[in-house]
Amino acid sequence: MDHRCPLCGGSLAKRKLSQSIVARMEIDCPHCKGRIRLNLHPAEIIAVLLGFGTFVVLAGFAYGLQSERLALIAFGTAMAGALALPLLERTFLRSWPRYARMAA
Repeated sequence: MDHRCPLCGGSLAKRKLSQSIVARMEIDCPHCKGRIRLNLHPAEIIAVLLGFGTFVVLAGFAYGLQSERLALIAFGTAMAGALALPLLERTFLRSWPRYARMAA
């Protein structure tokens, strides 16, 4: 994934953990102080929604049926969903720009 600022080209890949938590979808570039927004790929959104939805359904069935096996499968699904995004970023979304200019 390309973590450069679309305004100044400065690298935002090594941001601090406190800066990487974004409550809104927009941030200020630490280099040029310009306002930029996160650029989410549709594949990222689908992966998160499918992973979370599958986990919720399996956890609900595990609770309703009192099944430890389903609970373990739900846990495995949550772990697979957490692993899916970094793998997606490193393979399919290599050249996808993480940040985009704010619409004026």
